[in-house]
Amino acid sequence: MIFKDRYLVTSLIIWLVATIESVGGLWGFWSVTGKERLVILSVEVTVLVALLVNSYAIKNWVYRHSTSASHRFLAWITVVSLAMCVCGDVVNFNLPLTYYRYGGVIKHDYLADSVMFFGPGYFLFLVVACCIALTNGFKPKMLFITFVIGALIGAGSFISMHLTGTGTHVTIVTGIYAILITLVGVSGLVLLVALRKSTAIFGVCLVASGLVLATVADGVIGQFWIYGNNGEGFFPTAKYVNWSLYIGSQCLLIHLARVAVMHDENVGISPCAS
Repeated sequence: MIFKDRYLVTSLIIWLVATIESVGGLWGFWSVTGKERLVILSVEVTVLVALLVNSYAIKNWVYRHSTSASHRFLAWITVVSLAMCVCGDVVNFNLPLTYYRYGGVIKHDYLADSVMFFGPGYFLFLVVACCIALTNGFKPKMLFITFVIGALIGAGSFISMHLTGTGTHVTIVTGIYAILITLVGVSGLVLLVALRKSTAIFGVCLVASGLVLATVADGVIGQFWIYGNNGEGFFPTAKYVNWSLYIGSQCLLIHLARVAVMHDENVGISPCAS
């Protein structure tokens, strides 16, 4: 059962803490723009550290349950992916409280700087998902076609939200990232198709949902935090919504390598707690 799996339970607790913070902010119990800012940021740092610890523990689980070099490599890539994203989160905290760094249109353009970390982080998550899918029979040609379609959707989404006058740096970075994060979501569907007959289908559905959720979370950032409200952003509302969605996605993505092991080695859910 799911509640016998300490790694899934830990992910659930981490997500609940993040969601409580988000809901409290949305309901006005506290605000990241108010006197509680440092307390809220401290809670968020704690959440991120807990995520890293759980991710590393999952890597150790992979080592205990598989001697496969590919499994262990994927486990390490997942840890590194999360670490890169955490660095992006630190940038998003905007500790110096500076705005309009790259022009006078986008207020929260520090978010473009965080892409320098989120981009590589999500690219590695994308690589892990694709490696698992291709190893399990997903055709390279079909993957290429699927990603071309996904890239067009991502480009279309970016064009629909982009504002005239946005600086070149922000435009290029967010444009490329819009395509990348769309492909991350598409890879969730690819993974689900590739492993649809897996004995570990529950875990497959979870991590596939995490990949899709990552796209939704960053869609909120693009549409409502960066380009929303004519460049002013709907802040902090968009941040609260994104935080719950984002942490939820990461709580699921860190299980990618476990799913590969459970599928290939036919390991059930109960050993996951050991």
